[in-house]
Amino acid sequence: MFNYVTGYAYSGKNADALAGLDLENGVLTFKQATRELGIPGKKLKGIKAVASLMRFLKDEDENGEKKVRFYSVFDATEVLARAK
Repeated sequence: MFNYVTGYAYSGKNADALAGLDLENGVLTFKQATRELGIPGKKLKGIKAVASLMRFLKDEDENGEKKVRFYSVFDATEVLARAK
């Protein structure tokens, strides 16, 4: 599975989370849809997330463990259909 905007192929646990999905155009985040593709946020209201992915940040918490950030991704085909 890949990111529609960046072309980045997901790996690790994120690839596992997306493995069962059959999305031909890949996935993208809400911010990518609004900033990169110029789709107004109101047109994306009510769209269902296909998965929740995670990213490790460079910062560490008070226990010395890396901080984790979770974000939702959406089916690029569905997002592009709402752009029209």
